[in-house]
Amino acid sequence: MANETLRAKREILLVAILLVLGSVVILYPFLDAIIFAVVTAYLLSLLHDNLSHYIRSELLSTIIIISALLSTISAGLYLFFANIFEIIERLNTFTTSFEELLLNSLEPLNLPPYISGNISDFFNQASNITTDILLSVFTAMPYYLIQTGIFLVASIYLYKDRKRIYKAFNSVLEGLPETESSIIRSIVESVDKIFRGVFLTQLMVAAIMGIMAAAGFYIIGALTSPIPLVPVWAILIAVFAIIPLIAAFMVYAPMAGYYLISAEPLKASLIFFYGIIVLQILPEILFRPWVGSKNLNEHPLIIFIGFLAGPLVLGFKGIILGPLMLILTKEFILNYTDLVSEQE
Repeated sequence: MANETLRAKREILLVAILLVLGSVVILYPFLDAIIFAVVTAYLLSLLHDNLSHYIRSELLSTIIIISALLSTISAGLYLFFANIFEIIERLNTFTTSFEELLLNSLEPLNLPPYISGNISDFFNQASNITTDILLSVFTAMPYYLIQTGIFLVASIYLYKDRKRIYKAFNSVLEGLPETESSIIRSIVESVDKIFRGVFLTQLMVAAIMGIMAAAGFYIIGALTSPIPLVPVWAILIAVFAIIPLIAAFMVYAPMAGYYLISAEPLKASLIFFYGIIVLQILPEILFRPWVGSKNLNEHPLIIFIGFLAGPLVLGFKGIILGPLMLILTKEFILNYTDLVSEQE
């Protein structure tokens, strides 16, 4: 009788897994929004616990956090819609100026006309491609607004009903066979630990990159001429640091291009090479793996591959899923035998 009950529970678990996989297929177009909603709700719950500890009010903490989330998303959408065409215009102006500067600097070399033509074609194509990308984002706004709406609604409800979800999850686990229940609990505990570690890693690396960007720009300014708004550039680099590989490049590359157009090649070169070596290479091969290995108690190689390969394979959601899946797979393989043997 006991074996039949155990077999029935496992069959029900198998059906549940198949249903979940089918639901994932249906929700796949919105999987990015849902994954980041889960991550956002988790981070908001951590913020809520710390905030409510100081203000002694669950309701007020919830209102503050949800209001901050809504305000941030609304401000981001407003800034994008208000400035998209100005961004395109400034980008085209920048490309044209950079092309003229490069052609003028190459003029004393008496290069064949076809080389100058190829350079002009290259800049025209680059400008057109970038403009097309920005316009495609603008024309696809209905899709992105749907994604944003799903993210926003899912984040709020997951955050609001987190305790109810936790209780329902525990009640489901209580009805499972002990072996499966132990394995699932172990996975959930590992996910919780990895989420915290990934969040702390990204936060600490962002802080390090912001500090190093500010220090480097101040030093470059002292060696050449002052760079305005250094704290702003440092904060932008810190914010973009959640995106591996291209984070700092989105800030220091335009800065270097601006100073190159402004006839300050030394400053442009210093900013560009400092950005590549200190803000691009070092964070990915040294800072992020080292900080992640300390926060997650994992080998730096796993952290390096997870943070690097995740975004390359899975896109933006790979920032979270990359290290999560690699660490989870390693822990499950190493602990599976112990989890099963405990039940025998």
